[in-house]
Amino acid sequence: MRLKLNNFKRWAMTVIGILTLGVAQVLGTTSAYGLGFTMSPPNQKIILNAGQKYTGDFTISNGVENATDFDYTVEVKPFYVDENYHIYYEETEGLNQIVNWITTSKTSGTLAVNDVEKISFTIDVPKDAPAGGQYAAIVVTSVSDERNGGASGDTGVAMNENIAMAHIIYAEIAGTTKRGGEMIDVNVPTFLFDGNITAESTIKNTGNVHGSATYKFQVFPLFSSEEVYTNEENPDVKTILPNRTFTYKSSWDQTPAIGIFNVKYTVEFEGVTTEVTKLVIKCPLWLLFIIIFVIVAIVTWLVMRARNRKNSLKKGVDIA
Repeated sequence: MRLKLNNFKRWAMTVIGILTLGVAQVLGTTSAYGLGFTMSPPNQKIILNAGQKYTGDFTISNGVENATDFDYTVEVKPFYVDENYHIYYEETEGLNQIVNWITTSKTSGTLAVNDVEKISFTIDVPKDAPAGGQYAAIVVTSVSDERNGGASGDTGVAMNENIAMAHIIYAEIAGTTKRGGEMIDVNVPTFLFDGNITAESTIKNTGNVHGSATYKFQVFPLFSSEEVYTNEENPDVKTILPNRTFTYKSSWDQTPAIGIFNVKYTVEFEGVTTEVTKLVIKCPLWLLFIIIFVIVAIVTWLVMRARNRKNSLKKGVDIA
């Protein structure tokens, strides 16, 4: 996260605020840690035409117990996601020309306790805008309460940290668009000594617009068709930007220490489905050593027994 704040503590609080975006995309709102600072919706996916003027909005609110009034600023920033789904708001790499097309209804304000404010924005698309995806973030950042030297005011709570939250705009400029993806790698380990059973895949979006990847992860006991874990009804969904390679890992967090399982991993992206079914053995390293020791001991015993029997037979022939 590259929202530049004055010190490490402020930076850490900003990271906490922005990271709530991942949860917010499931719940439908974004909420900052420790405050009643929320944003809804967390993102918008829109289709635009060259030369079009589009107006949209989102709301911010401040409404939990012991919250306090705070000032805030509004900025339009590039939205960039790397191959590990780390999000940045300062990078110029990628399709971010839309940042220059957006104006907001306000650039600063004050959000009172239990208040809700609507922030509008306008996208003025140039007539020569290229077809394809365009991505930006409207970042709302709280301003440290220094009006009373950091005093708490009537609510008894002072806000001395900057909290930033982002409203993501996934825009698609209509025209000749290209959708497509390439599965670079799929990995489901066969042997696992510790940790959880996982499945990992890497997808490259070869198109010029964003697309959604769906990840289904199912685990079955060796001799049963009844799942011990599945996200089939609520699969993980990730938005992959154009020309991006994205790696994602699914995991069964309650994997037992020992077991043999059938794992089914299904990834869907831009109409292409990749499915992998694999037998996975979970065996701790210490147990593996015991098994190897027992096998070696049995083999050694059988070899010694056969040798002794051969020697006995040989002695019997010599005596005769």
